[in-house]
Amino acid sequence: MTSATNERIGWIDEFKGCVLLLVCLFHVEQSFTSIDMGLSHASAFRMTAFFFISGALFSTRRFPTFVNYTKHKAKVLLLPYGLLSLLFLALDPVLYNFELYYPRSPKMMLLGIVPDIQNVWQYIGWNLFKIFVVGKSSVGSGPIWFVFNLFCVSIAFYLLQKITRGHFWKTFLLAVLSLIAGWVMNRYQVHLPFGFERVCTTLFFFACGSLCKNAIIALGKQKSCILVFVAAVSIWHYLFFENASPWFSIMNNHLGKNIGSFLASSGFGILSLVSVFLLMDRLPAWKSFATAKGILRNISRNGLIILAVHWWILLVLRIVFKAELDKPGLAYISIPIVIIGVILAIPLFRCKLYRLISKEKISAKESLSIH
Repeated sequence: MTSATNERIGWIDEFKGCVLLLVCLFHVEQSFTSIDMGLSHASAFRMTAFFFISGALFSTRRFPTFVNYTKHKAKVLLLPYGLLSLLFLALDPVLYNFELYYPRSPKMMLLGIVPDIQNVWQYIGWNLFKIFVVGKSSVGSGPIWFVFNLFCVSIAFYLLQKITRGHFWKTFLLAVLSLIAGWVMNRYQVHLPFGFERVCTTLFFFACGSLCKNAIIALGKQKSCILVFVAAVSIWHYLFFENASPWFSIMNNHLGKNIGSFLASSGFGILSLVSVFLLMDRLPAWKSFATAKGILRNISRNGLIILAVHWWILLVLRIVFKAELDKPGLAYISIPIVIIGVILAIPLFRCKLYRLISKEKISAKESLSIH
């Protein structure tokens, strides 16, 4: 699904930008009890959709050997994961006033253990354990766990493809077995180093994305009325199967209690997004509509920065200003604060700190471009 010139595909960037936006807004909702935007209803597909579309973009054309592919993924995913986790650990407010801020900080659960942290050095030590053993990133960089997980899944799928030699049904069967393993670990609350349980779960969706590549291309060639029908049917089925759960979490491999419901809601949620964004790609380029699409594409291009920065801003707000902001109405101020902070952070990282995210240096204007 990549062109010969390796250009980005507009609707896929918009798809990814939408998912990232949902993630950020959910974290806002999660941070303050007085905010309720109903985003728990997107829990079933929010992260699975991102792994699915990442799988659809999977290609080894530029890196035919396992060593070359692993080196590339380590550079663009593993290295930024480690560096950003350490950077935002250093910026964690708890380090600078442990007695005051630690009781307000999100509590860690690591491999099923809730550590008894008594001082700042223990806090740093458990954060390092969280980053390099658990694979969940530091408290200050929360959602960056996704980058580590994507690295693991990409490497695992490369090996899976080599084992099956690209055979469709063999690949699908091994992906199903991986999902079953992830589901069993979910039911028995098994937590292993490097997030092995969630790697098993997300490998299934990554593999499905890769296996559905031709189907997505075929769907994109259908008439608009067909896309409207597919979108309407999939959205209806999603609403039928979806069961809102604020505790649904790919990060913790919390997948609910019914594997059929989980797969149906995730599957129809993903199909809804695919069909909607394929349809949106055909709509007239009205100025307001084009601006919205451009914003989503920019979110996708700067996803790593946005994931880390929006969480850190929310962490500071919920730790330092929680008493003031956790009131009806006032908590919504956090949304423009996060937006402003992210807009300022994007050119900072793309112009000055670009090596931390393994990107090329670009201008501030280009980093914020929505064209």
